[in-house]
Amino acid sequence: MKHINIRNLNIVFTEKSDGNMRDAILRKNFIKKHKLPFPVLPKQIHSSLVLNADSHSLECDGLFTQEQNKALGVLTADCMPVVLTDFSSLSVIHAGWRGLIGGIIENALRMFGKKEIFAFIGPSARKCCYEVQEGFAENLKKTGVSERFFSRFSDRITFSLQELAEEKLKICGIKEIYDISLCTICSQNFFSYRNGNFEERILTMAWLED
Repeated sequence: MKHINIRNLNIVFTEKSDGNMRDAILRKNFIKKHKLPFPVLPKQIHSSLVLNADSHSLECDGLFTQEQNKALGVLTADCMPVVLTDFSSLSVIHAGWRGLIGGIIENALRMFGKKEIFAFIGPSARKCCYEVQEGFAENLKKTGVSERFFSRFSDRITFSLQELAEEKLKICGIKEIYDISLCTICSQNFFSYRNGNFEERILTMAWLED
């Protein structure tokens, strides 16, 4: 487990050694062991939908709250966990390529209004390892994704979720972006769908202290 503290913002993300956070009982025991607040998790559907954490339905891929000491979290295994805050409100999102293209970052930022926002990008598949097919790259470029987010080698193409996310954040006026720069595929410390961890998940959670 890693715990990052920035002003009144707390961010925690788990590692493989902490166990499979998709398992509700294991997750509960982990939270209790480390004396963390129990996070609200969305019912992730690979969408671009961001909802208030108090909503009746949590079928979405991003949550937002204005409550202090209320923890929000997402489960990932190559997709990006992104934390957004103005240090009085908070959003935590699960951003895969579908969510990014669909505007999940922009949707989350609208919840804040025009404020100075800090963004954190957690462990996720990175350009060093996130291989894609030519057809995938061409389809993404048709949606407006720039060629510069792809790296081409003699026998493979890789894609940078993080660089695309950072561009979207900067276009929205976000200047403070902290990318943890950890790749779930080539690191041995994290679960990775690409490495065959189809059921296991990392937990990334955040909360604001009052």
